[in-house]
Amino acid sequence: MPRDEQFLKLQIPVTLSILPMTPHARDIAAEAVAAGKPIILHLPMEPEVGGPHADPGPGAITTAMNDAQVQAQVEADLAAVPSVPGANNHMGSKATSDPRVMRDVLEVFKRDNLFFIDSMTSPNSVGFSTARDLGVPTATRDVFLDNQATLPYVENQLRNAQAVALRQGTAIAIGHPNVATAQALDAMIPEMKAAGITFVPAAQLVR
Repeated sequence: MPRDEQFLKLQIPVTLSILPMTPHARDIAAEAVAAGKPIILHLPMEPEVGGPHADPGPGAITTAMNDAQVQAQVEADLAAVPSVPGANNHMGSKATSDPRVMRDVLEVFKRDNLFFIDSMTSPNSVGFSTARDLGVPTATRDVFLDNQATLPYVENQLRNAQAVALRQGTAIAIGHPNVATAQALDAMIPEMKAAGITFVPAAQLVR
């Protein structure tokens, strides 16, 4: 909780993406809403690689599930983090590359009027294209902030996100609740604002 709460103190509308069925999911969601920070669901999905570091956690969507199981799991995950307007995927390099699975997932999103931000954990993801086909508001991640959780690396990635935003009009950057990520954001906000960046909730960037 303390690690997550440092993001609630940032003077920008950083969107918190919350994993379902985790011990503090509802607590951090409530604190975020109280702090005026938008929240979305961080939908756990099956990755390509196995091993102990590739467990998407409880509530994961897998390619072994049938259509009804996928949709039931999505509904359960959404119920675990109430009142979210949308989601992005956690891991999911295998599941987001499966057209059947993504159609199952996004049919629930369409029914519930939710948006989907494709984290682009795989270059083969069909999340964005499937959402477009179904008429689900969508967008894709432009920059990962903290593949290396060090202050210089994250600050450099924030500058990359800034360059993308200034070039194409918008940018979506995804990071994790690391100390370095929060410190870099806090340090870089004035510089980025001075460069012409306006920080907005992720929900404003879906089309």
